[in-house]
Amino acid sequence: MTGQYLFSRTFTLGGGPVRPVEWALAMMEKANEAGDWDVTLWTGSFGLPGGTVAWNTFVSSRAELTDQIGKVAGNRGFLQAAEMGQDFATAPYEDALRQVVHVTDPAATARPPIGAVAELVTGIPGPGQIQAVRTWGIEVAELYGAVTGAPVAFLVDAYGPLGQVTWRAVHESPAATDEAAMARDAHRDYQDAIDDAAKMFLPGSVVRTALVRVG
Repeated sequence: MTGQYLFSRTFTLGGGPVRPVEWALAMMEKANEAGDWDVTLWTGSFGLPGGTVAWNTFVSSRAELTDQIGKVAGNRGFLQAAEMGQDFATAPYEDALRQVVHVTDPAATARPPIGAVAELVTGIPGPGQIQAVRTWGIEVAELYGAVTGAPVAFLVDAYGPLGQVTWRAVHESPAATDEAAMARDAHRDYQDAIDDAAKMFLPGSVVRTALVRVG
């Protein structure tokens, strides 16, 4: 295991396509000023409700995360900016913490360029399949990385549905995402691996989403 965690705070915002994202960018800047971490901002593009934004950062432990959140929560500028965001919130935010189990390349947990696309696939193992899914998850991450050239992180969700896993592939641009999709869909071994694994997951639990980095 890499000893890292991916922390994500997801909000669904209303109020149009511009002002809410400007606010979310301001929140990212305030969080980075107040804490010793590297927070990035992503907007949902596919598979997520309209207006979805997500602040992401990698941390070494729950203890580090708690420490950083404490620093931010005590920062007056951050708190003032957070108050302004209540005008855009359509529902409470949701936090996710995922442990990084395996990466195909160090770039999987590095800061990608603005405009990069992160594709996430989540799934819940069926009864008695947690260990099998975790073993297969590493194998298929390596296969996807080899086929597409994209860096992939395989993560286990620390909270939420028991045993849920996530694959996170990062593409430098939408064009690179297209190229990866074509390579993936044309690769017989990859498609066979997906078909063979279907029985390991709860029916209907595997979901693919995409986000674009804007900050």
